[in-house]
Amino acid sequence: MARTLTTSGDYTIDAGSNDIKLTASDVTVTGNLAVTGTTTTITTTNTAITDNVIVLNKDESGAGVTAGTAGIEIERGSATNVSVVWNESTDKFNLKLGAGLAGLDVLNVTSSGGLTIGAVSVTAILDEDNMASNSATALATQQSIKAYADAAGSGAVAGANTQVQFNNSGAFAGNAAFTFASGTGAVTITGLLDADNIRLNGNDITSTNTNGDVTITPNGTGVITLSKAANVSIQCNFTDQGSDPSATATKNKIYSKAPSGGGTGLYFVNNTTSGEMISKSKAIAFSLVFGG
Repeated sequence: MARTLTTSGDYTIDAGSNDIKLTASDVTVTGNLAVTGTTTTITTTNTAITDNVIVLNKDESGAGVTAGTAGIEIERGSATNVSVVWNESTDKFNLKLGAGLAGLDVLNVTSSGGLTIGAVSVTAILDEDNMASNSATALATQQSIKAYADAAGSGAVAGANTQVQFNNSGAFAGNAAFTFASGTGAVTITGLLDADNIRLNGNDITSTNTNGDVTITPNGTGVITLSKAANVSIQCNFTDQGSDPSATATKNKIYSKAPSGGGTGLYFVNNTTSGEMISKSKAIAFSLVFGG
């Protein structure tokens, strides 16, 4: 027989140190239910909760989780328990097996769901040896990366020993004019070597751009030295100029053209004067004529 108990104020049941047991097919609590104490144990087989957000560590007053971690632990009977916890010391979630970390298996990474890590989205994990899909959102397996790298670097070397390898229409090639000696570290290039606008060709250094200068500049207080073997003279060849070069501030220009009164055909110009350098015989003749 149904029975209703109505009170006009609070209703308190105090069993002291004894238990209070309710036996019924269903117990309905209309209103809020507040349970205080140290431990709340629920032994139902199926538990359904309407709330879409469950709050753990409620009423925390510190800056972060004062206890250090907060999360959910799964009882595994005689096996070690596992848990998903927030680690306050590292600001990271941990998957744990007992006190240690547990692994994470992703059963299926699909384009509809995917996996996002920072700004990178992964939609698939492919075992594709030739990387043909060229995807910006797919990860490759270790095996496919190794197979691709092995295939890319499997070309046979060409040429003879010490010849440097280069790409020749997608295949390796070598040439006797370009070699490297591992014992001495010497790189040997026979023929032309172009570096920007400078060309080295045998014993010649030239500029490849139209009317381009060739400048040799030592560092700091260094000097330009023309060295020679013993008993060998140093020779500088000047090609005659069709016209006199213009003066440049802070520079002395030496050039060659048809000899004149100085008898040398070697001229100079700077920002204050210009003229022909005088030969020794001309200098003697001038001194006899003009005295000195």
